[in-house]
Amino acid sequence: MFNSQRARWLWLIASLAIVAMLAIACGDDDDDDDTDGGNGDGGSFETVTVGDGAPIKIGISTILAGDLESLGVPIAQAAELAGEGVEIEGHAIEFIRRDDQCTPEGGASAASQLIEEGVVAVVGPICSGGVIAAQDLYEAAGITHVSPSSTAIAATAPDRGTPYGTFFRVTYNDGIQGPAQAEFALNELKVTNAYIVYDTDAYGSGLRDAFGDAFEDGGGTISGKEGYEKKETNFQSIVTNIQGSDAELVYFAGFYAEATPFLQQLRQVDKDILFLSGDGVRDDEFLAGAGADAEGAYLSLPSPVLQGAVYDDFASRFQAATGEAASDSPFTAEAFDAATVIIKALMEVAEADGGELKIDLGALNEAIANTKI
Repeated sequence: MFNSQRARWLWLIASLAIVAMLAIACGDDDDDDDTDGGNGDGGSFETVTVGDGAPIKIGISTILAGDLESLGVPIAQAAELAGEGVEIEGHAIEFIRRDDQCTPEGGASAASQLIEEGVVAVVGPICSGGVIAAQDLYEAAGITHVSPSSTAIAATAPDRGTPYGTFFRVTYNDGIQGPAQAEFALNELKVTNAYIVYDTDAYGSGLRDAFGDAFEDGGGTISGKEGYEKKETNFQSIVTNIQGSDAELVYFAGFYAEATPFLQQLRQVDKDILFLSGDGVRDDEFLAGAGADAEGAYLSLPSPVLQGAVYDDFASRFQAATGEAASDSPFTAEAFDAATVIIKALMEVAEADGGELKIDLGALNEAIANTKI
């Protein structure tokens, strides 16, 4: 349970562009655009035959162990919930989990494994570095992949050229989150000088730029920017540099595994400087690990308000299946949505052929692009 007395959870409500898809917690919105996926020509699509009595395989690329397990496992559980009890022309849904480690190497490895397993689509990868590393593989195989949680702008607006036609996401991107955080810092917190500490991966670097550019455009000053690698635990040199700056606020672009020791070390020498971070830190593990040092932290999750009959039904089912509240981990609703979009599209395009099932992966890609839930 998130304790509002120990940290201030900043909810940034935004109009989300979700590639002709609506998240389950969103209200009706006819203003979808295609900026968050599916702009390319797609890969070399084949027709998959599912054998008589065999299940339809859907992959899940997420982090299953390690420092970010509490982020990745609930995402897998939520996705699997969408397929519970579902049959398409007599064929059940089988989810295949693979650990993408929230890294580029892991994302590519998980993609190779899932393609080899014969999946027809994938929920994930969950982290932007993994997404970007896996896109070539999924594109070449014609496997549509829908991320519930990758927010880096580069995943759908890459410098490398045309976005991939097989990649979609059902979450916002950091072109929304970063500027909203900057506006909050300038106008609500009334700070004019910030220091950026960031994970050097695609997610952290993207947020660094999105926040930093917007903060400076709004009249603020960035005193410094320092990056770190995943699994870093010693932030003393960065903390020392922050102390020597004029920063009133630290903007942390990364995940809770590193945010916890960083904030603890920062609070050892400075109890007053403000701390602002995003969805990668908004997790119960951050509160548990940082303890009293999390007091006064500002964390954003630019997500629709999680309410309404559909969300309540999902949350109830998730609680019953896992013993945990769906709201305790970010992106569970989005993971359920990603799997639901894939399943609804499969229902539309899968064709029975005797006891077998034929799935045209090109038609599936198009159906996913046009599915609303």
